[in-house]
Amino acid sequence: MYCPKINYCFVSDDIQTLNKQIKNIAKEFQDEGNGGWFSVDETNNLVFIDEQDNLYVIHLRGRFWRKGERDFNLEYVTLEKDGISFSFDTDIFDDQI
Repeated sequence: MYCPKINYCFVSDDIQTLNKQIKNIAKEFQDEGNGGWFSVDETNNLVFIDEQDNLYVIHLRGRFWRKGERDFNLEYVTLEKDGISFSFDTDIFDDQI
């Protein structure tokens, strides 16, 4: 098996756009009157398109501690393209809607 290291950089505009998408996902979950855990994977068909027009499938899991709360916590955020996953440090995202 050979596992090459892949270096890829997402520019700050990409991170800001992804952050907006994450907030929209969380807000939609909360607007449905839900609290607790929410997640997105390939079955939800949500995609992210970066500045170079690359298309990624969004995978994430987060949680609202109480119903109606504006703050949420992200457990993980991953973008996947062609079998390659890019995992993000969740601290770079604003976790408040």
